[in-house]
Amino acid sequence: MIAEISAVVGILKTLNDGIKTVKESGTHLTGLAGVFSSLTESKAAVETIEQATKTGDHVLTQEEALELAWAKADIRAKEKELKKVTPREVWRDMLTIQHKSLMEHKHKIEKTRLAKLKKQRKLSELIKTTLGTLLIVSVVLAVYLYAI
Repeated sequence: MIAEISAVVGILKTLNDGIKTVKESGTHLTGLAGVFSSLTESKAAVETIEQATKTGDHVLTQEEALELAWAKADIRAKEKELKKVTPREVWRDMLTIQHKSLMEHKHKIEKTRLAKLKKQRKLSELIKTTLGTLLIVSVVLAVYLYAI
């Protein structure tokens, strides 16, 4: 986990150079896209680490928690700098597109989860029905054999 946090910190340090380049060259699309992709990678890595701690897969040490907190603060600072460099309409569109993509992804995951639950429920009902039918048949058979 320390290696992952260190990787995030390393990426954030390289973002400084990228932001400087974008500021100096104006809104050069390739430079801006590279900076955004690095920032997105950092955010995804932080979210992965936080998800691992949330699910109980990993318990953060104080050192890891401190580095993670610094990384999150650095990500927020870099986003503010990028927001200043990026035209307002582009920033707004980017956020809208990103939000739509995130919501579609969450919807797809939820749909998959519900389909899996439905399949489990159908299997459970089939098993219960089969066992119930077998129980009724065996009771009827036992009563019939006892009556003879």
